[in-house]
Amino acid sequence: MSGLSLSVDVVNRVSPAIQAVTRELTDLRGLHNAMGYAARTLTRNHLIELAGSRHDTANRLGAKPSGHWAQAAEDTTFESDANSATVTIAHPGIGRAMHDVTITPGSGKKFLTIPLIAQAYDLRAAAVWAAEELFIAKAKDQSGKDYAVAGKRLSDGSFQAWYLLVPSVHQAQDRSLLPSDTEYERAAVDGAIDYLQFVRRSLS
Repeated sequence: MSGLSLSVDVVNRVSPAIQAVTRELTDLRGLHNAMGYAARTLTRNHLIELAGSRHDTANRLGAKPSGHWAQAAEDTTFESDANSATVTIAHPGIGRAMHDVTITPGSGKKFLTIPLIAQAYDLRAAAVWAAEELFIAKAKDQSGKDYAVAGKRLSDGSFQAWYLLVPSVHQAQDRSLLPSDTEYERAAVDGAIDYLQFVRRSLS
């Protein structure tokens, strides 16, 4: 499973006031836990909002959205200790937030399958190949370049294309898939402040 881990050094880099207070703490585990919790909450909320707005492919095909990014929110966790807090998103494709991504077929496969109709959206071609009696057909685009599709023969004799077959897909970096660095810093600072206020109330 691909994924991404993020670590924000708020204590040392963002807030001198918090840095000064933390010198008085002998154990930073609680502080880092509060910061990690705040960063995870920010990440989950961002991905849930993303899930409600990124439906371009589903809308174009007239299909039901897959909930891909909503699942990413569920796959977001955090860990913390005396040294740091780390948010982890264990979900395919999230690495695109930090760099370009090239997707290639899995072991033993020659092509990626890109859905062309609603019935194919969010379904692996292998899961419907036999049931729908799909087969591969070759054609040429307007420039004369060869391409391949998987589809089926309809009762009227026409061909219905289900999937475009491609050797790979390149996706440019999309930083908007995750909150900005500034948003992470603010969330972590807020978490730290909440924790320090809690400590202060406990000692008063």
